[in-house]
Amino acid sequence: MEFSSRKMRNSILTGTGFAFFTLGTVQSLAATETSSFERKQQAWSQLNYYSPTEGFHSKGSYGLHVGIGAVAPTASAEASGSATASENPELHELEQPKPRVFISKGTPWPVDFGASLSILEGKNARQGGAHVQWTLFEDFQLPSIALRASRSMLTNFHEVKNLTTDAVELGMSYSLIRYIIVSVSASEQWETGQTQAKGELLSLTEIDLPEWKTRRTVYSWGISVNPFTPFVQIGVEQSYTSKKAQTSLAKVSFLL
Repeated sequence: MEFSSRKMRNSILTGTGFAFFTLGTVQSLAATETSSFERKQQAWSQLNYYSPTEGFHSKGSYGLHVGIGAVAPTASAEASGSATASENPELHELEQPKPRVFISKGTPWPVDFGASLSILEGKNARQGGAHVQWTLFEDFQLPSIALRASRSMLTNFHEVKNLTTDAVELGMSYSLIRYIIVSVSASEQWETGQTQAKGELLSLTEIDLPEWKTRRTVYSWGISVNPFTPFVQIGVEQSYTSKKAQTSLAKVSFLL
């Protein structure tokens, strides 16, 4: 009888230990999946980041600007988790630079318009955005201050069914010399995303697919150079969130 009680007690302890081990393993796997999804979500958000990659001065009715460049997402340490781009081919592909075309047009008033389109892999994959800019202040040898509102959308790209980012940005530009313009800005962004069943998510049903809404503050700085002013402009920009995540943009534009 004593032997049976001891055997039962050992069985209970063994079963309890196995249950805790299994639970710990499941939690570890869940944490890895969460980290992987957060990494992808960050890359999608950065890929959907919109900017004309130029200063905040008013173009006036001088002409139409057309440019070509690229956007490159970079993951932050907080969202990387245990997964690295070298270990995950999909993450590596997401974080590669994507070609982007730009167009912008001024008006006789201190209001400018612009749009961009990123070239993505996949027949139905789309990413594009547009903005309107109101130059609040501009004068000779003084900084230009402008308010810019934009919307960008990413659809049917990998697991992303649709991703919409609305932003309001306050920026300032200053011409160091005639051919170099530096700019800084801060923007508030509202993001809404929805995923679709692709890859490892094929087993999920429609109600299981993750959706998210995010609000973030983004800071950026940029430099524009006019080597053959005003007909050619080279622009670069870096943007950061509070987690130090970074999006890089570059473009060469031409005045038509």
